[in-house]
Amino acid sequence: MTKTISIFNNKGGVGKTSIIWNLAVSLADLDKNVLLLDFDPQCNLSIACLGDQEFANLLKTSTANPFGQTVKAFALPYIQQNRFGQIHTSSPKIPNENGRLDIVPGDFWLNSFSDVLNVGTDVIGGSGLYRFILPELLTQEASRVNGVEYDYVLIDLPPSFNTLVRSSLYCSDYFLVPCTPDLFSSYCVGLIGDMLPLFIQDWEQGKQRYLQNNPNDPVILSKGKPKFGGWVFNNFDTRHRNGVKRMVAADAVHQASIETAITDMLIPNLNSITSYQAVPSFVNTDHVVGIEDLNVMASDSIFQNIPIRYLSQHRPTTRLRGRGSWAANQIELMDDMAQEYEDLALYIEQNF
Repeated sequence: MTKTISIFNNKGGVGKTSIIWNLAVSLADLDKNVLLLDFDPQCNLSIACLGDQEFANLLKTSTANPFGQTVKAFALPYIQQNRFGQIHTSSPKIPNENGRLDIVPGDFWLNSFSDVLNVGTDVIGGSGLYRFILPELLTQEASRVNGVEYDYVLIDLPPSFNTLVRSSLYCSDYFLVPCTPDLFSSYCVGLIGDMLPLFIQDWEQGKQRYLQNNPNDPVILSKGKPKFGGWVFNNFDTRHRNGVKRMVAADAVHQASIETAITDMLIPNLNSITSYQAVPSFVNTDHVVGIEDLNVMASDSIFQNIPIRYLSQHRPTTRLRGRGSWAANQIELMDDMAQEYEDLALYIEQNF
């Protein structure tokens, strides 16, 4: 069965896009079929996967594609005319030799789409629940048109609690929370614990109203049950001392603070949800994997549209780096982080 996973934190700058892109590649390398949904109006995931100019071309409209070739082409007719539009998926620049990897490109129009969704009428009132499960409908149509059953759907989201986030979480089986070593990450983890139970309360109210007239709807019955799949510690620094690599002290303090917030706020609040088990038994307070600060390699990866796993096989962008090859320590770090993403993919395969 397809597993849908949101990569989410209401705090910006935590590396959601980089994590979801590199995780998708690692899952595909495990011979999994992966669909990416770029549900962030900034569209960074689409640009990272496809390239800036290639993505810009998908935004262009024509007689054949009046809404372009992005998520908008499917969503706008659905919202305005209650009919499915065209589904468009693209392949990242770096092909996968094992599983399939597709992306439904994002669109800046998603800002407007988030304003159209109404929690009070659509969700709590129960009359527009299907407007809030667009990611599920996109997945079904992409699977049908491409003739492939996706093992995983990964959703990139904006750093907020807006309706796009609600929509994706309602459609998700699990969500992963990226965090960075700073003062705000632990605070934002606590906010997720505050807000998600309220999201689920709204869904349950609307679902009960909807089911009065549609008691056997399998889609609505299966949604609104996102489970906390763990957290990823991203962008921390390390130092070598006596031949041993250790996290720098300041970042270790932030790591401990985030773990405390998860223990004291996130997990207890999620456990207050009674409609389903929001914290699976395999989850604990330790981060699932740790992604070190990749410095110039991260920006070069995005610029060249090459995931970290394969970046060492390509020359660095000379005009950005001023050098013609990667240093040995840079290649070692890329390999180490590629292993972290592989570990994350295996963790998902084994537990989700």
